[in-house]
Amino acid sequence: MTNKKKFPSGGKENGMDDVSYSAHISNGKSAINSKSKLSGVAKHNLRKYRSKEYDRDNIVLLLGSTNLLQDVKKVYRDTFSKALQQYNQKQTRADRRIEDYFEHVSDKNQDMAVEIIFQCGDKDFWDNIFIETDNEKENKENICKVYDTLLEQLQKEMPDFKVANAVVHFDEASPHMHVVGVPVGRGFKRGLETKVSKRSVFTPKTLENILQNHLRETASMQMLIHYGVFVKDKQKGKNHDLTVAEYKVQQETKRLEMVTENLDEKQDMLYDTSLRLEQTEKEVSEAERHLSGTKMEIAGAKKDLIQIKTESRETKQKLMAEQEEIKQENLLLKLDMLTLHSDKEHLLCDVQKAENEKEQILARKDGLLEDIDVLDKEFEKRLDFINVLDKLKALFYKLFSMIPVVKEFVRLVEEKRDIRVASPYGYTPLGRLLKEYRTPLPRYDRLVIFPEIASWQTSKGEVVPVYEDYNGRGTDYQLAGFWNVQTEQGIKVSEIRGEIAPENRICTLERAEVYMKAVESFMEELKPTESAKYNRPMYRTHNMEHERDR
Repeated sequence: MTNKKKFPSGGKENGMDDVSYSAHISNGKSAINSKSKLSGVAKHNLRKYRSKEYDRDNIVLLLGSTNLLQDVKKVYRDTFSKALQQYNQKQTRADRRIEDYFEHVSDKNQDMAVEIIFQCGDKDFWDNIFIETDNEKENKENICKVYDTLLEQLQKEMPDFKVANAVVHFDEASPHMHVVGVPVGRGFKRGLETKVSKRSVFTPKTLENILQNHLRETASMQMLIHYGVFVKDKQKGKNHDLTVAEYKVQQETKRLEMVTENLDEKQDMLYDTSLRLEQTEKEVSEAERHLSGTKMEIAGAKKDLIQIKTESRETKQKLMAEQEEIKQENLLLKLDMLTLHSDKEHLLCDVQKAENEKEQILARKDGLLEDIDVLDKEFEKRLDFINVLDKLKALFYKLFSMIPVVKEFVRLVEEKRDIRVASPYGYTPLGRLLKEYRTPLPRYDRLVIFPEIASWQTSKGEVVPVYEDYNGRGTDYQLAGFWNVQTEQGIKVSEIRGEIAPENRICTLERAEVYMKAVESFMEELKPTESAKYNRPMYRTHNMEHERDR
């Protein structure tokens, strides 16, 4: 960053005026609407030709490569490949599919890319900067920082303008930046859903708010940081969004004016003795120049009128051709619909035949299975009952393993103690039990009860302890009171302190051991009877089928 003490003598501290700012968009004759136009822009921007005035060493590439055409093609591939694939999948005719969207657009005579030229400061300002600061390398680096920041802000403000290439020129009247990108429009119903669309991106609002306001503010801030000057405010009523061709004409006009001024000075010195004659010649020359300019404007207007008429005829022809294509597509769609209706009728007939055959088969099957169903009902009931007993046994074994943990829980409750169930390795067994059987109280997420583990019969009815999940993680519980499971009302600890004792416990998991032994005894008594029945021939085959189904 340039130190303010090192500002040129004409800097803001010494009264330098604000510098100019411009943003020019390719349009009209300078529009990039073909590959040849894009190649021409590449030759100029990247100095792909020999010239005494232009030097390839005096350009700095900020974004992209030295192959502008390939940079634009890459943007097309990255941006439109998905939309192109979706479009081609919808086409029933091969001739309607698009193989290469870049080539497709280049043949349509539409804006396939857009160029923006940014310039901060005029020739006099930059001449003054380079004259009064002897470090040319540092000056160029600061200029590149200004334009690089402007480029980043452009990409943020206009995300649908996909920048392919950006380059800074130092070999013309004043440093400026060429930015070439692809405008992207979205949500189209005809053609690709996402396509190239200059109109969608470069709206009057975009030109006013972004190019002429937001980016002007960014440029002003950067020029202040690096050169101590502000950018001029936009002049009301003046259109600064010139075309690229107008910008280049403007630049060449400035250079021509500079050469003319130098020539006039030499002529003044040479013909100082004939001032009156020189003044007369200047007046004549001025009149001729105005006359020549008027003729050129008339010729240009005629040429533009001819071009507009030609474009109008071409547009009309294209619209008529597209209308004819739409008619052909509608005819093909109608034929396809007739074919689909015919196919649908055939399929309905086949389905009806299959349904009739299915009903006949089911009728024969029902007759064969009636006798079997009578025998199966009792057998299925017994098998289902055994399955339920197996599940109960497994559940009781699980509950039996929890009995020591349950005893620890009821002991802590009867001692009115808080519970901590965290360990260095996670939850303790009691912590896992409480996490599985906890029930939050309504409207109080951290107040929980455990009615399925244990309860006590007291003078206030059947109650369960109420604990507060102190830290919300299920590791620390503090006894807050008791809860009546019938009336669903809270009870203070002091009201039933002496009644929370082992002799008043009811409905605990400790009884799981008694239930499990009862189930085992019942299943042992059932096994001889069932095994004898399963060994009968009529049940043996059916039992195997049932096990396979399970």
